[in-house]
Amino acid sequence: MTTKIAPAFFLSHGSPMRVIEQSAANSFLRALSHNIAIPKAIVIVSPHWETQGVAFTQQDNLATIHDFWGFPPQLSEIIYPAQSNHELQQHLSNCLTAKNISHRGIARGLDHGAWSVLYLMYPNADIPTVGLSLPKNFSLKQLHQLGEALIPLRKQGIMIITTGMVTHNLSEFSTSGEPSEWAKLFSQWLKEKVSKNDIASLLQYRSLAPAAALSHPTDEHLRPLFIALGAGAGNKASLIHESWELKNGNNTSWQW
Repeated sequence: MTTKIAPAFFLSHGSPMRVIEQSAANSFLRALSHNIAIPKAIVIVSPHWETQGVAFTQQDNLATIHDFWGFPPQLSEIIYPAQSNHELQQHLSNCLTAKNISHRGIARGLDHGAWSVLYLMYPNADIPTVGLSLPKNFSLKQLHQLGEALIPLRKQGIMIITTGMVTHNLSEFSTSGEPSEWAKLFSQWLKEKVSKNDIASLLQYRSLAPAAALSHPTDEHLRPLFIALGAGAGNKASLIHESWELKNGNNTSWQW
């Protein structure tokens, strides 16, 4: 029996408060797993785990990392008991080795950029999961190539999830107000280029996109998108969610 290819995603993880507050993005993530086939396993990339080179979580019990502060104690009491296994880790390692991508396994759990999304999608924590780091020394092209290396995992029924945000400027977030023009212009440009699978323009987004530096003073929350684009195997993305939070936080998400 042929295993159906598993999807790849770029999902906004948003504020940690999404886990306990009702919102359009909360409802979207809760419903998402009901609209897709149950994967054999998950590889997840969070912008909050940056490393030199590529690393992955190598232990079977993935601790819940509460890497935030200033939020209600209720958030820090949440435990997401994600599990992994050696077979999954070996599949990931084999794919990276096949493309000559140097990597290492380390003892680490899942930060909120990973577990908060999984908590809403798979609250029972019953899908084997491995975390893949975001290599900060990789160019955008190298991140795209890293995503391409993950395509064989999708063919084995292993889902690829990358998280981040389409706009992420903490100094421009607010508890009230409509999105600023710069945020709308950048998110619209990005949606257009992703819809056309215009990789050449996306790789140069920093110089081509309107308000790129204002939308991403540092770009770790957009860089996972390039891994998803590579894992998309050249197919066009489906726009699966759009919403705003904290005024200028854009939650556009895609599926391949």
